[in-house]
Amino acid sequence: MDAALFRAINGVSGPWWDSVMALVTTPSSWYPAMAILAVWLVYKERGRGAVALISAMAAVGIGDALGYHVLKALFARARPCVDLPDVRILVGCGDAFSFPSNHAINSLAVAGALGYFFRPLLWGLVPLGLLVCLSRVAVGAHYPSDVVAGAVLGFAIGGSVAWGAARLWIHKFGGRGGRKAVFLDRDGCVNVENDHIRDIAQFQLYSDSAKSIKRLNDAGYAVVVITNQSGVARGYMTEELLREVNALMLKQISEGGGRIDRVEYCPHHPEGVVKKYAVECDCRKPRPGMILRAGMALGLDFSKSFVVGDKISDIELGPATGMKAILVRTGFGERDLGKINKGEATAPDFVASGIKEAVDWILGSAHK
Repeated sequence: MDAALFRAINGVSGPWWDSVMALVTTPSSWYPAMAILAVWLVYKERGRGAVALISAMAAVGIGDALGYHVLKALFARARPCVDLPDVRILVGCGDAFSFPSNHAINSLAVAGALGYFFRPLLWGLVPLGLLVCLSRVAVGAHYPSDVVAGAVLGFAIGGSVAWGAARLWIHKFGGRGGRKAVFLDRDGCVNVENDHIRDIAQFQLYSDSAKSIKRLNDAGYAVVVITNQSGVARGYMTEELLREVNALMLKQISEGGGRIDRVEYCPHHPEGVVKKYAVECDCRKPRPGMILRAGMALGLDFSKSFVVGDKISDIELGPATGMKAILVRTGFGERDLGKINKGEATAPDFVASGIKEAVDWILGSAHK
């Protein structure tokens, strides 16, 4: 089947097909585009762009070393292309195919690494990487199984290297030199807690939320809302409704003069009834996944930042990320404060009556 598929793709002919496949499979064809992308990322995204590019280069290096020097020798898989009948060799393949394809590894490693930091880039880089894989079969340089193995390996390496780089940058360097931020829980902190908002009509901002967020904006803080929404996994609401509620929150805050720079939500729960969301994840608080994503996206310095919420899971993010933590008594705050007072959970740096008092404390002279 592998050989039959190879011959089918390689057997396609025509001036247009041949020229495109030869162009795509030649690495030098991509150098100008990749150079422009690299310059744009660093210019627009600064620290995050630089970390993403370093991750991509490291992933390519690791993939090359693993694929060419380890796996090829380990599997000793050599199938001479020159001995196959009816094979059209457009760009040459040496004396044998290599397993896995290094071109496939490299192109998908770049897609996996850059796509981890900039998800929209996946829509462009993954199809381009797959086009490179297709071209390697079309020009007579690899079997389909060679490029499939390379693509899977490359994407996994790219994503893994980027995942590690993001956490190293945040945990070891803390985003030093980045922007200061305030991370706000949503339900029970920014808006009234309503036992999972199952209808958009249930959404109600606290009266002082917009003004308090505007004060943070004026003081130079990035404002990020981070919210656990296990109701999606439990089947109480759809993810579409959740997005609509978040959009309404952004609209009402904006109408009140404030600005939320980013919203991160976690729709997962391991005991959920909706299979797609019933998973263990790294974003459900008190795990720091949402914090890390926002930190990388906005270039935030956690050492100058604060987290505000009405639950113990919010407060635990403080010591986990080097931020100061504030518990508000609204929502479930009064309930969880009782547990804290009994020594059952980590104590916050400050207890506030609500978002206004929390912002007062953040902006106080002793905490600038």
